[in-house]
Amino acid sequence: MSTPTPDENSPPSEVNGSQAAAEAEDTQAALIALAASVALLPQAPPAEGEGERPEGAISLPVIEQDGNRYVPVFTTEDALLAAGGDLGTALRVPVLDLAANWPADDLWLAVDPSSEEGLALPPDLVRALPVFSQQGGAARPGEAGT
Repeated sequence: MSTPTPDENSPPSEVNGSQAAAEAEDTQAALIALAASVALLPQAPPAEGEGERPEGAISLPVIEQDGNRYVPVFTTEDALLAAGGDLGTALRVPVLDLAANWPADDLWLAVDPSSEEGLALPPDLVRALPVFSQQGGAARPGEAGT
């Protein structure tokens, strides 16, 4: 599919509106794809004195940068390895499950943070990912249609 190129006679507001609409569509497509994906979530061993985690418990790794707190997740094994993550300890977590249980209003989601294509999503957008999943027609594992 090609994108029409604005001609010299197009008013600037029309060109800017077309670019904004294309960017919004790209962003929505990226969020739909993310909502339907399974992310790799790095896991650190329990801290000294913490003991073993209960079966099935996940620990959200938190990194801080520029005054914001982020949970890093990775969409591919290569992205995790490039960031220095350990495949052996990373958990595969459906992004929808992560979004549905997002724990804090001051915690952002960093998707592939060490790559040029990385995204930083604020908490309200993380919690809205299930809506994007429905827009993309994705069914959750175990639901009808899978």
